[in-house]
Amino acid sequence: AFPDRFIQCGIAEQDMASMAGGLARHGYLPVVNSFASFLASRANEQIYNNAGEKTKILYVNHYGGLIPAGPGKSHQSLRDISLYGALPDTTILQPANAAETRLALRWLVEEGKGVGVLRLIIGPSPRTIELGADHTLVPGVGPVLTEGDDATLFTYGPVMLNEALTAAEALAERGFGLKVVNMPWLNRFDPRWLDAVLRGCTRLWVLEDHARAGGLGDHLVRALLDFGHPVPRTTILGIDGHPACGTPAEVLRHHGLDGASLAARILAGR
Repeated sequence: AFPDRFIQCGIAEQDMASMAGGLARHGYLPVVNSFASFLASRANEQIYNNAGEKTKILYVNHYGGLIPAGPGKSHQSLRDISLYGALPDTTILQPANAAETRLALRWLVEEGKGVGVLRLIIGPSPRTIELGADHTLVPGVGPVLTEGDDATLFTYGPVMLNEALTAAEALAERGFGLKVVNMPWLNRFDPRWLDAVLRGCTRLWVLEDHARAGGLGDHLVRALLDFGHPVPRTTILGIDGHPACGTPAEVLRHHGLDGASLAARILAGR
């Protein structure tokens, strides 16, 4: 829509981030767009230096997470949340569907401060994550997709939300109630909302589309400690070691992150 506002930087993420830093210093809002695995890691030094200038820049990261797994570990971005999460004044968002993507982009452009990170997947989800026509994006708050009293699971993004909902459906057939929370804010939490959504929770699960370390789970537990909130018995599920390569179904099953495996793990670890 704005061809005169588009700069093609090629496969040179470090240069692209540095150019964005210069534009931001001149009062522009740069939107830096690349694959998550390359942008977050290759350009991390430049992104960090940009953050030190206290300017506003938006980094859009495609191919976030485990899927698609066909290209292999070079393209599976499982470190980006930890890399961005260590930056000061940074907000990381991963939307659940197209409508929430529009809300997230609008919030980052119009309301966000400092470093804004939009994490996206590539390709269609097995199901559309329904959030309701009246869904709004409130900082630090995530919608509850299924109710349940036996355990609570936090996750994000279409891939893992689909698997979490599949697990909740299987568990419901066995009389086990799993509350599934879509948490698009990966490093930002509203303390009052967190207190309400975890009230009475004694068993907490966090499902990462990321390495187990440095993702939503680590940020969530630290927030609970910072807020002085009791921390339920918590298990973080994600990738340990290098990710497998294959079809989405094969790779999710290999890592025990498909809906059936999740249901079995939650029942075993209740």
